[in-house]
Amino acid sequence: MSKRTIHVLMASSAETSAAIEQSLRRHDAHIVVRRADNKAELLNALDAHTHHLLFSELELTDFSAADIPSMLALLGQKALNMPVVLIKGSGAEEIAIDCLASGASQFIKCTDQYLTRLPSLIDSFIAQAENENARRLIEKRLLESEERYVDIFDNTSDLIQCIKPDGSFIYTNKTWRDTMGYTEQEVASLNLMDVLHPDSMLCCQDRFARLQRGEALTCIDFKFLSKSGETIYLSGDCGSIIKDGAAISTRGIFKNVTDTVKTEDALKRSEARYQTLYENAPDIYTTVNAAGEILSINPIGASMLGYEINELIGESVAKLIHPEDQREVFAYIEKQLSGAGKDHGIDYRNIRKDGSIFWVHQRVSLEPGVEEPRLFVICRDVTEKRNLEAQLEHQASHDTLTNLVNRREFERRLQRILSSAPDATSQHALCFLDLDQFKIINDTCGHIAGDELLRQIAALLQGQMRSRDTLARFGGDEFAVLMEHCPIESAIRLAETLRETVARFLFHWRAQRFTLGVSIGVIAIQAGQNIIDTLTLADAACYTAKKEGRNRIHVERPTDAAAADAS
Repeated sequence: MSKRTIHVLMASSAETSAAIEQSLRRHDAHIVVRRADNKAELLNALDAHTHHLLFSELELTDFSAADIPSMLALLGQKALNMPVVLIKGSGAEEIAIDCLASGASQFIKCTDQYLTRLPSLIDSFIAQAENENARRLIEKRLLESEERYVDIFDNTSDLIQCIKPDGSFIYTNKTWRDTMGYTEQEVASLNLMDVLHPDSMLCCQDRFARLQRGEALTCIDFKFLSKSGETIYLSGDCGSIIKDGAAISTRGIFKNVTDTVKTEDALKRSEARYQTLYENAPDIYTTVNAAGEILSINPIGASMLGYEINELIGESVAKLIHPEDQREVFAYIEKQLSGAGKDHGIDYRNIRKDGSIFWVHQRVSLEPGVEEPRLFVICRDVTEKRNLEAQLEHQASHDTLTNLVNRREFERRLQRILSSAPDATSQHALCFLDLDQFKIINDTCGHIAGDELLRQIAALLQGQMRSRDTLARFGGDEFAVLMEHCPIESAIRLAETLRETVARFLFHWRAQRFTLGVSIGVIAIQAGQNIIDTLTLADAACYTAKKEGRNRIHVERPTDAAAADAS
């Protein structure tokens, strides 16, 4: 196998560069060294090639090491987080202090003692920079995810609420508070019963009890009373947030359908008013005949679709429906035309004139008093709701600290395998991992350091996973790996790779450095076995690995567990 190549840039004198290059020849990689002894040469070298490492004396011809951070920043991503190793004794002490203040942490002396150890430190310098890059990327993604999450909640047109089991409010978004007329401080002292309309009291009490039992309710309608006494008609979905088998809160996502309800009442009272409200409705309002042709559409609806009204009249509704959804939508329309069943609505994708796609929730009703049957169709844009639901689904199945699959989702995937029909050609394995030195680091450096360590370990382990493997965080410093279509021998090899990966890892926290170990238990998954016994067996294997000296692998077999129980 060919050697890997490491590119090293030397900002130093020829003599110093030669000494360091001579030392690096003992490294097992192919070292390519380029030297620059003035600012222009250094900038050209940095811009022309990506280097793994930069050695710099403290003072050179026309710049000092204190200028390097600004030079790297000038080049942006090309030189981001490149390790910079400063050479002690090559300049004024004040420059060294400035370098420390700007984040430099790697110093060597150009002496035999330091140069002898230098080849073994190269990989550590590079790995530290790579870990820092990965950490910053994770932080950036987490921040962006949180900002999107907050923006969606506070800027959606839906009313969103989260309620404790006693009915008090945990969270309401801005639209909810604006609609109901309460400030955030006022909501903190409210209970659900304080805002329910008397007409909805009994049905909502029943629904709230069902939510606490873990049920999900969709397309429910009810009424609230705003602070000013106005009746607010709501329609939407509710669900429970379950922890340890119990509902710890309920959440609801609602549309304010007050205008729609009033519009429907007005349509029944006056044809003239019906026409006025139809023309100015905020959603897509159309009438469609039995052949699926558009007979009329309101101006706002046509505008939402990107058309003029006359471009749509007489056209088939298929022109506006995503091809993958057409079969389902036409079956729904046919059912409503026949009058079979109650209309609960349907979600599907609409296509604008420019080809862009958005989700709508459609409800229809047969128009009364007409000779030929035709449908009155209301389509509401629910794209934000769909995106929010997808985001909530991801958060429900992933660990918030590491973004790995959480225990609940992991057990769901494991149960799927256990419930599948036995197949001699498909072998699966499960392993539990427990970090050996985590408590020491957590107690010594604090929980912030512990959390950062878990994030780095999660990223490290994830990088070793196959496409069909599932890595999950079970809580604390415990992880688990589900290896689908993996014989036990292959699982053991992968477990050894994980153990070695953790053993080679060096955790840096401020001025301290820590090495870790990991105890791993491995079992072959037995189809038809219940999930509790499977998890217990894997946990026993991990416990045995710790008991036998830590930082090792133990393969637990059903006969081993039976023998342990007998003893």
